[in-house]
Amino acid sequence: MKKWSFLLVLSLTACGPEMAPGDELPSDDLLSANEQNVIVGTVDWISTNSLTGTEATRARAVGYLSIPAKGSRCTAWLIAADKIVTNNHCISTSSQAVGAQVSFNYIDGVASSSRVWYPCSTLIRTWSAEDMTVLRCSAVNGVLPGNAQGWLTVAPANPALNSSIYVVHQNCDYYTTSGCSPTKKFSPGVITNTAYDSLNVAYNADTLGGSSGSPVIARSGTYAHQVIALHHWGLGGNSSGRGTGNAGVKATALRARLAEIGL
Repeated sequence: MKKWSFLLVLSLTACGPEMAPGDELPSDDLLSANEQNVIVGTVDWISTNSLTGTEATRARAVGYLSIPAKGSRCTAWLIAADKIVTNNHCISTSSQAVGAQVSFNYIDGVASSSRVWYPCSTLIRTWSAEDMTVLRCSAVNGVLPGNAQGWLTVAPANPALNSSIYVVHQNCDYYTTSGCSPTKKFSPGVITNTAYDSLNVAYNADTLGGSSGSPVIARSGTYAHQVIALHHWGLGGNSSGRGTGNAGVKATALRARLAEIGL
């Protein structure tokens, strides 16, 4: 067992407390204590409002996942018109999925009253080893979320060492700025280890508790703008949310499980 294995245990607990959808910010106290996603060095992320082109298009498919049954929040992303992917440690049972909702416009400049929340309370399948859950979402005003936002594709191969990636997730540096709003962020980085273990790749893109379930996306190359990992935990987290890296489940493992449900 690797020396960081104890962090995995911590990361597979609740994503963090949250108030009802529409409230500006949940308390992140337990989130920061229980979920070891980390910022590597100084904060290197930007609002997705700053994105253009394909990166902006891909970011539209990522949203803030409210989990009222657990008093938690995570990040989720569309894999089809009516299906989202998040972590098993965010939602692992049908009872935990009750009342789950996703907003894809929880972004800077949008008031809480203007956020659109899609009900996503139907658990389709969950896999503990891959730390992945797929939920089905309902339409709002007759439109399914993927038909409004688009959806992401999982690459058929895993990333190469030092390849450029980005993570789209819902967060803010609440360690530094208490009361900040966890709006949609773009974190650039590179793959630092392609064989951290049999399931995971490691990278230096910044995340924090609440980023769990976000897509790790190739920034260039053959599989540019496709998902190459499912983010779920960090390495070396300290009391200020800083650490040495983050890790996600490899694309090939994700594709194998998604194929089981026809995706």
